Amino acid sequence: MSRKSFNTKTFADTIVNTFNRYKLQVAISVIFLVLWLIFFTMNPEGFSEPATYAAITSVAPFTIIPALSLTYVIISREIDLSFPSVMALGGWVLAVTWRALGPTPIGVILALLAGLIAGLLNGLLVTRCRIPSLIATIGTMFLWRGVVLVATEGFSIPLGKFRGTPIFQVLVGRIGGIPMQMVWAITIGILLWVFLNFHKFGAYIYYTGDNRDAARMLGINTGKVLTCVFMLHGVIAAFAGILVTLEMATFWPALGEIYLLKSIASVIVGGTPVTGGIGTVFGTFIGGLILELIETGILAVGVTGFWIRLVHGLVIIVALIAQVSIREREIKRMRTIMGIG
Repeated sequence: MSRKSFNTKTFADTIVNTFNRYKLQVAISVIFLVLWLIFFTMNPEGFSEPATYAAITSVAPFTIIPALSLTYVIISREIDLSFPSVMALGGWVLAVTWRALGPTPIGVILALLAGLIAGLLNGLLVTRCRIPSLIATIGTMFLWRGVVLVATEGFSIPLGKFRGTPIFQVLVGRIGGIPMQMVWAITIGILLWVFLNFHKFGAYIYYTGDNRDAARMLGINTGKVLTCVFMLHGVIAAFAGILVTLEMATFWPALGEIYLLKSIASVIVGGTPVTGGIGTVFGTFIGGLILELIETGILAVGVTGFWIRLVHGLVIIVALIAQVSIREREIKRMRTIMGIG
């Protein structure tokens, strides 16, 4: 009997400890479920249709994918405003290569390489030239957008003839009705989550964002960490640009511009503050889903699209209040345990 009670108590303690450890992720998930329930209640027929979720999962990855790697940047206590232009750069390189050589993996590789170079430039400007990332990435945002506009003269590049090719299907096809871009978003999210939580590189990112001087004293090359983070973000942003280009089957010079604020908002809503040092990839993923759920839900219940930004703002504020409340309670709990205050 005592053994059974002990096991029950141990299980309960495990649940409580797990909940305390992932309070923020739980809070974000609850916000998502509450929003879904509201929209489902208002339009049960629409939110019972698989087509509704197919629509969400076909567009949400374009916000989520760059937001996932942006999480690394913000945890490092930096910012990157150039990634929409890097998305356009990646999409343009792919379109030009495919138009010349056909649907070949070379186009994807060159596009990712362009993103890598763009990220490297950001990293060098921040670490070597000592330019604040906000200013540096504003410069590169205009630089890469200008490169695309000059190269295309503002004209689009159609790629519709490549629909149905194997590489097209792998990147943005459908598998069992699920858009491949969502599969890519989940895959990238899992990989970034694993590296952030179980690899020393993830620990270096947290240390760099929390206290850069202390990180250097521990022997961490913070400049190298930041450069790698910007390079990673550049590659993933370019990949997102590839997916957007192929989903539309056309490259547009303005590609990426609509994802700047949405991706940043996904990171913030997901629990990663701009002060750096803490953050969660899972939260960013759910944050991106929340923003896309709001857009689809508002239109599905028959409300004018002008309400979308208003609801976005309200959800962001609620999420931030919840995050601050959770962190303050955690600080109080730790002070109580340590006997401080």
